[in-house]
Amino acid sequence: MTDTHTAAIRRWALARQNHPYLYGATGTACTPQQRRARMTQYPAQAEAIRAACPVLTGERAGCQGCRHHGKQAYDCAQFVRRAFETAGIQLPSGASSQWRWTGWAHKGPITPEAGQRVCALFRQGADPQRPMDHVGLSLGDGRVMDARSHSRGVVLGKLGDYPWTHWAVPAGAVAAPAALRPGSRGEAVKALQQLLLSRGYALPRHGSDGVFGQETQAAVRVARQQLGLPAGDAADDALLAALRAQPARKPAPPTVDERLSALERRVAQVERQVQEAIA
Repeated sequence: MTDTHTAAIRRWALARQNHPYLYGATGTACTPQQRRARMTQYPAQAEAIRAACPVLTGERAGCQGCRHHGKQAYDCAQFVRRAFETAGIQLPSGASSQWRWTGWAHKGPITPEAGQRVCALFRQGADPQRPMDHVGLSLGDGRVMDARSHSRGVVLGKLGDYPWTHWAVPAGAVAAPAALRPGSRGEAVKALQQLLLSRGYALPRHGSDGVFGQETQAAVRVARQQLGLPAGDAADDALLAALRAQPARKPAPPTVDERLSALERRVAQVERQVQEAIA
């Protein structure tokens, strides 16, 4: 898939933030009639479906003024399914059916890398016959969307905001994330820093702070050299793949001089912040 396809998935999903969740809904408009049909189809969900509709509860005479008026309704699996359809990827219905789909290039327990890929996210359940209770969509830029519940609707958040347990990437379908460079910020940078730390590259001053500064830049340069990659500052897919192929290990403890230098830099930073606050 091209970057254009990846961008299309993001645009489609973001345009549906705050749209209603409706168990069994596939993207049709939210109406009392639609809700009644789903209540008949899924009687176990009937009370939750009714409670989320002001018309069905008797609070309103019509849909005008309802936060869901004129919006399309989805359940969790159909939200993910429709999002991937914008890129020509045909997923089955249902969270567990999507997890069992044979078109994944990779799937497994959740890792920070899931925040860097446009991919499906899953929450495992207790029923072995239906292993996944919920499914959502990683936008590949640290943000995550899912059709959460009748009370919440379609929500936008971060990877760590919800107890996702697994992730899955379609085979050859989703483009690798853009290379991270000095000045980049966000969850993708934090995941890179955590990967560097887990492979023994020290970030003694800032650690995994989500900012691609000089310290991260230096670590990337060292990593590229040691892994036999072309020199440079970019954390591209080649670097990420090479780092993941290395066994995890603890970074070497900083020397006394490194500790003192880091402390001096931190003191200078605090002094500047105090002076700026006073000014």
